[in-house]
Formats: sequence, C-alpha cells, structure tokens
Amino acid sequence: MAYEIPKTVLGRTGLMVTRLGIGGAYCESAEGYRKAIDAGVNYIDTARAYNNGEDEKIIGAAIKGKRDALVLATKTQARDADNARKELEESLRALDIDYIDVYQLHHLNTEAGRVQALAPGGALEMVQKAREEGLVRFIGLTGHDWFQVQEAVDTGLFDTVLCWYNCAMKIPEKTVFHAADKHDTGVVIMNASRNDRLYDASDAPPPEAFYRYVLSHKSVDLTIMGLRDIERFHRVAEALSEQESLTSEAKTGLETYGARMFQKGKL
Repeated sequence: MAYEIPKTVLGRTGLMVTRLGIGGAYCESAEGYRKAIDAGVNYIDTARAYNNGEDEKIIGAAIKGKRDALVLATKTQARDADNARKELEESLRALDIDYIDVYQLHHLNTEAGRVQALAPGGALEMVQKAREEGLVRFIGLTGHDWFQVQEAVDTGLFDTVLCWYNCAMKIPEKTVFHAADKHDTGVVIMNASRNDRLYDASDAPPPEAFYRYVLSHKSVDLTIMGLRDIERFHRVAEALSEQESLTSEAKTGLETYGARMFQKGKL
C-alpha cells in the first residue's frame, strides 16, 4: 500500500524526495525492496561495499520499470580517482542503470582519507568528471565522525551529506547541520533509532517517534530506514503520512528518553 508520505526538496539538488527513504544492506531480496518501495517512498540509498556488491544487484532487480520514479544514491569507499571510477562503473552495472542521482564518498571518517579524496587525483575529482559525463547528477558524502564530515561539507563541494543523528546523539546539530545550512547541502539522516537499539527499553516510544524526531529538525530533509523489518517500515511510512514531526513537548520527552539510553550505553 502506498502512503502519502510528505516530500521536500533535497537541499540545492532540486530533487523532490519523500521524507522517508530506504537504507540498503539489510534486505536480501528484490521482493523485500519492492514491498518497501510500494509504501510510497522514492529515495533509495545503497553502497558498493554493502554485501560485497550484492545489495546493488538486488536493488537493481527491484527497481526494474521504476527507475524514473526513484532517486538512487550509492557510494564508493575509494579515495583515489582510478579506483573510484572502477567502483562507479561496477555500481552502474550492478544497479543496471545509466546514471546515479547521488554518488557519495563513503565513510569520510579520518582527516587523511578526507584530504586524499579531495586532493588532485582523488575520488572527488573523478566524481566531478563523471558528473560532466552525465553518469552522476549530484555529489554527496557520508561519515560517522561528525567533525570530519563537517570539514568536508564546509568546503561547499558537496550537494548532500548523510550522517547519523537521533534523540540520544545530538552532536550533528552543532557541527554538520551548521555547515550544511551555509551551503544549502541536502541532509539525509541514518540511525534515527540507532540500528533499532533505541527500541530496547520496556517503555520505549513507538518506532515512528524516532523518525518524527529527526524530521522535526529544520536542517534535515529526509531520513532513511534499513529494511530489518518491512512491516515496521510500512508502519513508520504510514505514521509519517499522518504526522511528520513532533511538538516541542514531545521532542523534549523523547530527548529525555534518549539521554537515558545514552547513559546506558545503547548507542
């Protein structure tokens, strides 16, 4: 069943995306991905590294006949131009598509990796050339070190950024989000429930609350959810179609819960 999930423009890309998207790596069948797409989402994020490239192949099979209605994002972990080009071509073949909407530099978590990727002969240089060739529409980056990611976003060279953020870990508000706001960089959030760890407590809020929380921040465009549980994905999609953000009071309550989970080491 397709839900009326709210849409927004992804930063300066101009791409109209549903505020909930699909995160790759956890679903092992094309049928599973198709069921998630049927919820009404149009954004799918994967990576060359997920399941040794198998995730891209499965998604490629799932999107047959649907490509034009979707925004597809994938990633390279290569830091030099030659290997990044190799991974780009492998991704295009695996997904069985002619171009990638958002091609991301994956895991820019160290200064050395970031410097190499952005230097002459680095991965970014290759992606920029691929954009001129029409193989890539927009350029993004991802990472788990908010300070390194902030440095990269602050260059103004990236159209999108993918990082993790939730009610228990608010560091991006003072790092990545500030940089993204300056450059109109589209912000995509992963780990709204920290790989489901925030569901662990007996008094845990409903799953959709964690996704509404991140979407309540003015800097966030969309959040992705891995397909560990497709029924839960549909539940969140339906809930967001009814209400996409939280009241100030509800946000405060969720932050109190998040702080408790952080203290318990749930992240």
